[in-house]
Amino acid sequence: MKKNYLFLIATLMLNALVFAQTVTLTPTAVNNTNVNTGPINLASVPTSTISLNVKVDIPSNVAVSNYGTLKIYYSNSSVLNANVTPGGDSGTLFFGDGRTTTRSIIINLFWSDFLTSGGFIFAEYKNPAGTAYRSANLAVIKNSTMNSGTTLNPPADAPDPTKIPNSLCCNQTVRLGERPQPITGSKFLNPYENEPYGIKASWETNGNPLPPNFLNVDNINHSITLDYTSALGSFTVKRMLGYLYRNDYPNTSNLITISVVPSPITSNEIRINGSVNTDGSFEISSSNPKDIFGDRSYINLNVFQDPYYVPKRGDTNISIDKYEWEYSIVNGTTEERAWNIIPNQSSGSLNSVYLPRSNNSKDNFYTIRRIAIYQNLRISSNPLKIWIRAVRENNTICCDQSLEVSSANIVETPSNITGTTAISNTNKYLFYQWQSQTITENGGKVSNWLNIPNATSKDYLPPTPQFIPGDGRNLPKVPTYSYRRIATDNAYNGETYYSNEITLTPSTNVYSVQTLKIYPNPATSILNIENTNGSGIIDLNIADIIITNTMGYIVNSNDFTRINSNLASLNVSNLTNGVYFLTITSNTGSRRTYSEQFTFIKQ
Repeated sequence: MKKNYLFLIATLMLNALVFAQTVTLTPTAVNNTNVNTGPINLASVPTSTISLNVKVDIPSNVAVSNYGTLKIYYSNSSVLNANVTPGGDSGTLFFGDGRTTTRSIIINLFWSDFLTSGGFIFAEYKNPAGTAYRSANLAVIKNSTMNSGTTLNPPADAPDPTKIPNSLCCNQTVRLGERPQPITGSKFLNPYENEPYGIKASWETNGNPLPPNFLNVDNINHSITLDYTSALGSFTVKRMLGYLYRNDYPNTSNLITISVVPSPITSNEIRINGSVNTDGSFEISSSNPKDIFGDRSYINLNVFQDPYYVPKRGDTNISIDKYEWEYSIVNGTTEERAWNIIPNQSSGSLNSVYLPRSNNSKDNFYTIRRIAIYQNLRISSNPLKIWIRAVRENNTICCDQSLEVSSANIVETPSNITGTTAISNTNKYLFYQWQSQTITENGGKVSNWLNIPNATSKDYLPPTPQFIPGDGRNLPKVPTYSYRRIATDNAYNGETYYSNEITLTPSTNVYSVQTLKIYPNPATSILNIENTNGSGIIDLNIADIIITNTMGYIVNSNDFTRINSNLASLNVSNLTNGVYFLTITSNTGSRRTYSEQFTFIKQ
């Protein structure tokens, strides 16, 4: 019996070694003071900056994975109630075919997030299969008061949140798409607003459908501003008051009701011809800008005078006064509340080239909307989320191809699409993936971008395009195909670089909408644009011609010479050598805008 007992103890010790903790968390500094062990002492500081070192070892009995994710969590009760610390999401962790890797992380911890008895933090590494490995808990302690020499019992002259008059004004009725007037609350003195016993206000909206977002909370004037409404119905607003150091609000104001009634504007919907991601966003290449457009907006004067009027045939409708375009920048998954007006844009459509780049060396993510204005009435359109893919890190491909389609329905075989060597930190973990997209029905239907199986080389030879069978009176068609290349730099947090887009377009006056060609390519001084069959959707007489570089900057706008109605030339001698993108846009006058985009090399 004793022998079996000893064997059991030995087995348990062996299992503890085999499945020992693989993540080690070590503090290195707390508020600029060097440390090498725990616990982490927040003392009486409201916000502390903590430097950590994390080491991840993959056990010998576990399969090696080259990457995973690493996060730092905090809790004051249990692991199940833990949250990611500010700065604690360190993204992808790479091993480089080894079993050990380290990372330095800087996080913030807030005094108010921990109980007087303290709490703890821990690191969690998760492999691609979803298996999580956690470090041991690292204790966090703090002083019982946030400021030395004070207590959490407010001084005698500190306001009591339960006794502050707390009322809001006033109920409103607004048009659908309109922005409510600022909602104001009764004012109060807050002499200790930066102390733990200062008064804090929390505003809350409730309703179904969802109320608009907060644009601004003004603690000086005790008011809030809400964004444009987006749904009929009503919602309520209230303000709650409490002490700064506590998470409860014992003083609740009266409820303000905002009623949303029908709009007199007949239509203010905007859209874009492009591929839609699963999150509803549209992708646009910085080298191939697209138009954001919508139907013309009108005002029903009967509804304008009476919001409860039911529109009828024969009502008086007039055009709105003008449009404004607004954008907000999205950083990661958090959208900035501030909306910015796009200068000098007052027409019904907007070309994405006019969107300011928040970061010229990165992809940019925007939310766009159109504001229809009539007298003092301002009403917002639906928002569109747009990715502007920046061409960078020398990840470019060349060139557009025009494929001849014979009368026997035979399509010319495409040539190889060549790509430059993208720049990587080490050139060791750089991977390519080619994607394709189809455009049919005269450019009106655009598919999503799809990975091409096994297309992972620097260059790509596309297959010959196939005819789409006709249907009834519709003739067979050859779609236009777009291609791009994604370079993934696994040595640099798995960052992705998107190339420019090139197209394979069928060239025939029977089936194709493509009638333009550019030459010579490469060009040294003069680049010609020719309408090859003398007719087509794009009319050079009314076309806009823009040249952009790989960063999306316009380097030449409408600076060209029309030789005749079917031929134009551009002087490109002043451009530096490299890859450029030529966009030719023409409005047909039938509410549709057509664009062709070419890639050319200046040498």
